[in-house]
Amino acid sequence: MFTRARLKPLLYALGLVLAGCSSAPSHDTPQLPPDWFHGNEQASLEPSALAHWWDQFDDPMLTATVTRAMQANYDARLAMLRVQAARAQLRQARASLFPILDLPGSASRQWIDVDPPASARPQLEQLGLDLDDGISIDMWELALQASWEPDIFGANRARTQGARQQVRSAQAQAIGARLSVAAGAAQGYIRARTLEAQLALLEEGQKIAGEFARISSFMFEAGEVTRLDVEASAAEHEALAAQHEQVQIALAEARLALDTLLARPPGTTAEQMRTAPPSSVPVARAAIAPGQPIDLLRRRPDLIAAAADLQGAELQSLAARRDLFPKIAVQAAAGRSGFALGDAISSASNFARLGATFALPLLDYPRRQAAIELADVSGEQAFVSFQQTLAEALEDVERALVNVDGQRRRQIALGRTLAHRERAHSMARRSYELGEANLAEVLDAQRSVLETRGQVIEARAALAGAQVALYLALGGGWQQPAPQAQQADR
Repeated sequence: MFTRARLKPLLYALGLVLAGCSSAPSHDTPQLPPDWFHGNEQASLEPSALAHWWDQFDDPMLTATVTRAMQANYDARLAMLRVQAARAQLRQARASLFPILDLPGSASRQWIDVDPPASARPQLEQLGLDLDDGISIDMWELALQASWEPDIFGANRARTQGARQQVRSAQAQAIGARLSVAAGAAQGYIRARTLEAQLALLEEGQKIAGEFARISSFMFEAGEVTRLDVEASAAEHEALAAQHEQVQIALAEARLALDTLLARPPGTTAEQMRTAPPSSVPVARAAIAPGQPIDLLRRRPDLIAAAADLQGAELQSLAARRDLFPKIAVQAAAGRSGFALGDAISSASNFARLGATFALPLLDYPRRQAAIELADVSGEQAFVSFQQTLAEALEDVERALVNVDGQRRRQIALGRTLAHRERAHSMARRSYELGEANLAEVLDAQRSVLETRGQVIEARAALAGAQVALYLALGGGWQQPAPQAQQADR
């Protein structure tokens, strides 16, 4: 038997355990560098330019492509459905904070075969009971019932807040999916335009090579060049024709990939590009200001999702600890019930009930403690995942900054190279016309010009791709939701 002297230490130890369960482990935000190591632009981020970065390329068809991709792509639509599922889970968790009101009803009939003593039989028959067929007992009840478990220690509130963080994570993941789709659409469009430019370059080269082949044939007939010159010019023309077919295949594949990305019938992109005005590879003219590393925490969807997952895990850990506290439930009911004994006795009456229950987990403590440990491990996993996501985000931006800067310098150098090659080709052609150079020298100069022009196209495409990657790394492509939209998820 517990005496007051024995009960007091037990209650004191229980109080210490519960006090230790009032909070969950928390994690500090990792330190961020004050500035970008490779950032040359010191200007701050422009929210409008970053939110609609595709407009910076000044290409209406690119803008239309990205806009449709974010609306119609299957991955983006699936991500939005996951947001709806998270919101439903939030409503489900929030419902636990409110009373439950229902209207239960029950009815039953029981048949009993009786064989009373002979002395009691007359009295029972006088009550109207048919003893030969047995006695039926009817009972029914209909009530309006309410039950409520007050969240005194905040376990359900912690779970509701955790569900709200899951909504925030799902929204950020949906934004991230849409941005990935936008970047993929932009990269696909840039590739298609790049292949178009390469195709046009090869067609121009074919015309020049065909003209040289025709001229060399006339000059061979006139005895001014050898058969070797004729064969060399013909081989050059056929080599360009082979490259033309290869690029034509790649262009068709790129257009079909865009059709799939945009959820459109095959051939739609090819038709639009054929009917649209000629366009070069789009490049963003304005410099991209990367802002500060701290901006990533509010711009990068994957970081926002990872932070929300971490907060949600900490709240679930807190809820698991609060489950160790006592639980109190209140029930109330009001209704009407009836009773009937055959055709002899029947009654109906109103009733009301009010009660409360109290529960304190004791034997269930090991299972609840294991749930706490599991929640803590989930929190540590979420923290490590957040650290990893942050490190990858910083690397993405630094890598993109290096790439954009390097591709700009490469493009400038290739522009100077092309100018030199074109002058060399012009000089070789003039020398050939004057008889001071052979056809092979002219073909070599022409081939160098075509190769350099192709490199210029590739460099322009690489710069455009690096710009898209930088915009994506900075978290560009979306705007903070309006206050009304934020309130809808609270």
